[in-house]
Amino acid sequence: AAKHFYAIKKVKDGRYKQAEVIYKRIINEIMADEEDGECDHAKLAVTTLLLALHCQRMGDLKKTRSVFLSFYRVVVVNSYTENESHPQCACCAKVLGAFALFEMKQNNSKKALEIARKAVEFDPAMKPVLNWKQFRDVKARKSNVHT
Repeated sequence: AAKHFYAIKKVKDGRYKQAEVIYKRIINEIMADEEDGECDHAKLAVTTLLLALHCQRMGDLKKTRSVFLSFYRVVVVNSYTENESHPQCACCAKVLGAFALFEMKQNNSKKALEIARKAVEFDPAMKPVLNWKQFRDVKARKSNVHT
């Protein structure tokens, strides 16, 4: 938490690059802990959201997507085999939900729906998100293509 506070202070002081470096360092430390078998997705989720928001505010959409994709790889792609189900994890679901909204905002609606569905796998309480108009429209377009 102290490191997050320090990064936020850097943002307030207009030292954006230093804030980004701090967030990336925190993520690297968390990932190093994961290699030791001590992953804490809550810490990773918070830091990922802060860094993604920071990158988005700086107008760097490519870097924002990269931050979200790195998180996706850690919690979705690399963590579980295809036959395993994901453990319930609200913090992971929230990051994936933010990623889905980011992609929706970038007009990547099919990708956004896929990510939102993955978020629901991590936390079924997020299922109402799939009923949002943007996602209903994507599902309707998909079903019209198949008929």
